[in-house]
Amino acid sequence: MTTVLTHEPIATDLPDIRPTLSGAVSTTARLGLAAGAAVAGAGVATLAAPTTATALTAAVVGAGLVTSLAANWSTCGMSVAGVVAAPKQPGRKGASTPLRRLGWHALGSVSTGAVTGAVLGALGSVTAASLSPLWLLFGWAVFALAYGLHEIGVLSMPAPMRRQQLPRHLRRTMAPWKVSLLFGAIIGPGFLIFIRSSAYYLLVLGVLAVGSPALGAAMFTVVSLGRCMPSVAAIAHTRRGGSMPGFLSVMCVVDRRVQAVTGAALVGLAAFAVFSLI
Repeated sequence: MTTVLTHEPIATDLPDIRPTLSGAVSTTARLGLAAGAAVAGAGVATLAAPTTATALTAAVVGAGLVTSLAANWSTCGMSVAGVVAAPKQPGRKGASTPLRRLGWHALGSVSTGAVTGAVLGALGSVTAASLSPLWLLFGWAVFALAYGLHEIGVLSMPAPMRRQQLPRHLRRTMAPWKVSLLFGAIIGPGFLIFIRSSAYYLLVLGVLAVGSPALGAAMFTVVSLGRCMPSVAAIAHTRRGGSMPGFLSVMCVVDRRVQAVTGAALVGLAAFAVFSLI
């Protein structure tokens, strides 16, 4: 019996739709991106000549911006996009629109994300108080370089994370706005679910190293808002007449390119940190 798809193919229909890293971005291109980012990072550090404390803060801000972009490309981010942007099924409880659900999702994510960042900063103010900023920056740079090379497929580094996805059953038992809010609250801290981007580790380490609750809250808020982007893109895509399965299929293909750019960015931040010490 032949199965006929009634929608555009998605990742579960075609397991090979998500290409390998080498299949999506050539080795030459990945190494070229990393080398270019390293030169740019070293150049910025040389021209700006920041103090060690300023360089560490700038590196953390950079890691936060990279995380806000790179952490979207996971099954959790795509699952949220499906909840927020998809039309509400007939018979489901609650009255909401995609934009309202996006607002609820952002509120949940920022609420828990900002608290997580502030707690990490407070912990860092205690644990890093007796450590030299110079060694903190150098250690952060080593990890940034290692995980940048990990992202572009040169090294294999451990990636500690909770291999847990968002609870899908909630999509069938709760009103869509409540699911959007709860999914945001679960995603906000980062460590409660599967997160594919190594930039997240560098953000956490950096917030701990700086030891500033305000910086931690601010950067985790940026990440929380950044992780709403798949939902924003999905809403725009469906309003132009596109389908959710089609949107998810495109995202599966794009994420390897994002991974390569993430790796290059981390290498660039590592170079910036090292040259700030010279």
